[in-house]
Amino acid sequence: MIVLSDTFKDFVSRLDIEGVDTEVLEGQTAAGKTTIGIGLKFILLCSIHPMKLHLLCGNTLGKLETSIIKKENGIEDIAKQFHYRVEYYPNGRGGIRMSHLVVYGRTEADNKIILCAGYGDRTKWKDILGNQYGVVAVDEANIADIDFLRELAMRKKYWMLTLNPDNPDLPLYREFINKSRPLEQYKERYPEELYRQLCSVPQEEGKIHWYFTMDDNAAMTEEEKEKKRKSIDPSTSQYKSKILGIRGKSEGQVYPELTAKKIITLEESLEIIKREGVYRVFVGIDSGIAPDKDATAVTTTIRTAYGKLIQIPSFEKVPKLGENTNSIVAGFIECWLDYWLTIYGCLDLGIITMTGDSAALTQDLLYEITLTTKYDAFKVESKDIMRDTQRIKSIMGTEGLWFMVNDGYHNPIEPKEVIGDYDPLIMELQNKIWDSRTGKPEDGNDHCIDAFKYESFYF
Repeated sequence: MIVLSDTFKDFVSRLDIEGVDTEVLEGQTAAGKTTIGIGLKFILLCSIHPMKLHLLCGNTLGKLETSIIKKENGIEDIAKQFHYRVEYYPNGRGGIRMSHLVVYGRTEADNKIILCAGYGDRTKWKDILGNQYGVVAVDEANIADIDFLRELAMRKKYWMLTLNPDNPDLPLYREFINKSRPLEQYKERYPEELYRQLCSVPQEEGKIHWYFTMDDNAAMTEEEKEKKRKSIDPSTSQYKSKILGIRGKSEGQVYPELTAKKIITLEESLEIIKREGVYRVFVGIDSGIAPDKDATAVTTTIRTAYGKLIQIPSFEKVPKLGENTNSIVAGFIECWLDYWLTIYGCLDLGIITMTGDSAALTQDLLYEITLTTKYDAFKVESKDIMRDTQRIKSIMGTEGLWFMVNDGYHNPIEPKEVIGDYDPLIMELQNKIWDSRTGKPEDGNDHCIDAFKYESFYF
């Protein structure tokens, strides 16, 4: 018999989806996301939705049958427990040739059709993407092809996505998942890292995120939970994803030195500066001007008179067509520095050191900065990825030396506008992993990290 925790009772009871187009179910293994989300709420939503045609998707049709429809506490079993009628027709029936479920209503006109399909075979997408659907459920959305999800997003009124924590760089998160947010009463139960990842892009109305743990699975005993926790080595990435319910990559993290206690607020940083004074300001620049691909990043560190290093908010701008000239980017950087250095009272140009890499593109930008702004910039003469990585790891890891300000993700053109809750350098440091093939940090997603490396030459 299915049992619901208080959190799942609240989740299932929210059947009025007027104004809601997305619900995301993410979290630990064995939390009951698929069982309660798809086995119960999805079916209830289909039964009361005004549209007749709905859709259930999994990696394969066979996986849907064994893991969702026919298993114990699956769709058919739960329907019997709650005394409503659902029939599964694996080979189609009548005029519907595809596998489907029928949720029977009081009359034939009230019956709802749920097509069942696998997203793992691209050749079969045409069978399901030619219709409009009322309610859609996608199980294990983290392994679904992103092109399939993009197509499906245009053909539904509402969808429910269940997923297991995965690589946070997957486009799925940026395009769909991270636009959702938890309800206010559940924010405190979120791991800090997961909530920070959600807030890396602006929120969109009508998108709700649910984070479930084993403690939400009322059917599990404490002994069963403890056994499952002990079944995986805590040092592995599987423990992080399955037991902690946190996204991550399979390889090891490059910068574990970035701990929560080293991330401070703007107000806390201003108190330190007020108390200790400013000795030097270091600015690092990493540039890229390929439209909609590369990014220009600027990181800035204040060294206090007592030797503390305060990493203030970072700049990151992906250029668009028409704004990718060095003079325009130089103007953005000047605007950014004027804004933040005014806040911190660091307006003496004599204490500012600005550096960038030795690539031809960045040399042009550094020249443009020196030519057209009040700031002077020069290039770093030598780079070595392992040496530079170890240098900033050492800086970050020294107790009481280095702190990073998180004041949100600001629009570099209008610095007063906050477009996300977490600084881009934080996101890069948290997600940078070692490449198991080369033994070096993976390539890419590191514009702010590179800028940080360049400025740190002169700490």
